[in-house]
Amino acid sequence: MCVIVCFAIFAGWTASTSAASGTTILVDTGSFETAAAAASAEGEVVWLDDDLVDDNACTLSFAALEVQRYLRRMTGRPADFAVARSAARLPPGDVLVVGLAHDPHVRRVAQLFNARLEHMEFGPEGYWLKSAIVEGRRVVLIAAQERRGALYGAYDLLYRWGCRWFDPGEQGEDVPDLDALPDLDVTQRPSFTSRGFLAWENRGDSAFLLWMARNRLNYWTLEQEPHALMHKLGIRMICGRHDAEHEFIGPRKPYPYDHRRFAGDEAQPRDPYAESLEFKGDLDGDGQLSYFEAHPEWYALVGGRRVPGIEVNRGTNYCTSNADATAEFVGNYVRALVEGRFREADIVRFWALDVGKWCECENCRAQGSPTDRYLQLVHRFCQELDEARAAGRLRRPLEVTFLAYGDVVEPPSRPLPPGFPRDYCMATFYPIQRCYVHRLDDPDCTARNERYRRQLTGWASDPERHYRGKLAVGEYYNVRGFNSLPVCFMHTMAVDIPTYFRAGARSFDYMHVTTARWGSKALTNYQMARQLWDVQTDCDALWRDYFARRYGNAAGHLRRFYASLEQMLANVTEIKYTLAPRLNTGEAVLFPNSHLRFRSEPGELREGPTLAESIEHGRSCRELIQSALALDLPPAVRARVREDEECFAYAERTLAYYAACVQAFTAIRAGQRDEARAHLEDARHVAEELRRDEISTQGSSAHANAANALEATRAAGALQRLADLLDAPR
Repeated sequence: MCVIVCFAIFAGWTASTSAASGTTILVDTGSFETAAAAASAEGEVVWLDDDLVDDNACTLSFAALEVQRYLRRMTGRPADFAVARSAARLPPGDVLVVGLAHDPHVRRVAQLFNARLEHMEFGPEGYWLKSAIVEGRRVVLIAAQERRGALYGAYDLLYRWGCRWFDPGEQGEDVPDLDALPDLDVTQRPSFTSRGFLAWENRGDSAFLLWMARNRLNYWTLEQEPHALMHKLGIRMICGRHDAEHEFIGPRKPYPYDHRRFAGDEAQPRDPYAESLEFKGDLDGDGQLSYFEAHPEWYALVGGRRVPGIEVNRGTNYCTSNADATAEFVGNYVRALVEGRFREADIVRFWALDVGKWCECENCRAQGSPTDRYLQLVHRFCQELDEARAAGRLRRPLEVTFLAYGDVVEPPSRPLPPGFPRDYCMATFYPIQRCYVHRLDDPDCTARNERYRRQLTGWASDPERHYRGKLAVGEYYNVRGFNSLPVCFMHTMAVDIPTYFRAGARSFDYMHVTTARWGSKALTNYQMARQLWDVQTDCDALWRDYFARRYGNAAGHLRRFYASLEQMLANVTEIKYTLAPRLNTGEAVLFPNSHLRFRSEPGELREGPTLAESIEHGRSCRELIQSALALDLPPAVRARVREDEECFAYAERTLAYYAACVQAFTAIRAGQRDEARAHLEDARHVAEELRRDEISTQGSSAHANAANALEATRAAGALQRLADLLDAPR
């Protein structure tokens, strides 16, 4: 593998360097006339061919221009750091050279450090940072094997000089003045190979994608446009959802072959499958055969009859023991990866239906548990990929992830099929609706996390386990039910991410990230990025830096605000998934387990913060953020604090609404109807404020967005239920 090397020699930072000649940044621009042309040519680069020259020129030129941009801001020298094409001889003055290791002039510069780059192995994203005085000049070296590593090295160098990118856009940047450049000798490789967000919509923008690259995140959706920008930034594109069966073997989709017993489809390819013994023709009379009409036996047996049970992303999985059905499914899927709409994907999520049911036929039952059946299907899919590789149809690296979630979260109960791939295929453990009051490995959490600890052990570390492959983790820092509440996970992540790493996880994402207007959620995304790159990140030091750099003279207020915010919403899973639906229907028991109570009662077991305690933490948050806003803040800091306050207000009103509804139901059941009416009026008042908020619940996926903050409570029906109970006007 070739080695990419970036060399920097800067003027003006040491007494031994002449500032008069300035600094020239040299980069190999390939066939492009200038670095600016190369850096902006991602739409012209052919990213999927075997020629890496244009790929490297584009990304490395972009890296050079990013360094130029920030150095000019940091040094206050907007006319310095000119970028020019690389040449055999270095120009006078200080120089930054970005190049490939096989370039002779780069090798000559490398010899200044006595570096044997051919002996270094950094992987596709690692790099070496070296800074020292050499022959009277300061030389700064970024060495990497691939263009992604060089880009990340450039951003890490800027980070070490003081740049921060806390959230997308200029408001999220902190770019300090640069006075001196310290010596460096740092080797970096990421702890997690895949780092980012689970998404499936074209909802990011260039500011968001740049924020990802600057924080060395690399996992985003294939659905995002433009693909060329993501290629340039080294972002891996992910495809695949729960709707795969619907897309590639959907029972109501047209049968794509010339069926032997049906007229009108003769223009279709020859039918490769044997005629179904259950074939009954065009049952719905629409003039064409569907998959289900052509082959009912391909679909699930439920209650003794075959049903077209696939409903886009839910329902009943097809009859996975049917070899012909599986051949059609995986064949269509692989064609999409080779030549169809997934042809640029780097990772495919090979998912079954979302918490789907499973076929009841004798052959399917003989395959074992749902997880056992699913892993046999995963293996067959990987065999199809291997055949495509062997035939030269699939020429790019492609990773496969499969579910350890929902109906298939239990580890396999029997040995995996012989030859199950371990090099490019991995299980992704999804602890949906887990508890965030407790860390995942806390033995005191009996409500939700206990079973997840057991299941994770069964996949990752049980000596008797059947699965021995790679592991990924998909977290839920903005699960659908949270609807973009500003939940703070700073202490949870500080413990849980290293726990996942020790369990063997090397890929990590979370679902439904918002792509703008983060407010306090910026810390979640920023801290996650730092921990995934380096699992040994000192989170205390990170927090000190974050609050000082992001909030300036309001740092103390905001540090305490975040601490209260974390406590305020720690019990969010129970609040949103247990309390809210019970309020919505007016259940007699609103608090059915010890993890969430309304308030502390003598002798009552309590495993998490009560709703009353959460609201009290919210009051502390309100006081702290109002005190911060009363300070004399720089405009950028004030804008950040104001955004935090706006996001917090959404959470504040949400809890207030729940509390008013709880108290109204409680008063009704205690026969205190006047008190109940007063609480209902409070609930209506807050509900109207929530209804007017149509901003806080946007910016995530369509799956996790809501029309307004009242809808997002998942308890809007409580108002009507209370009115009915009180016989009040509607």
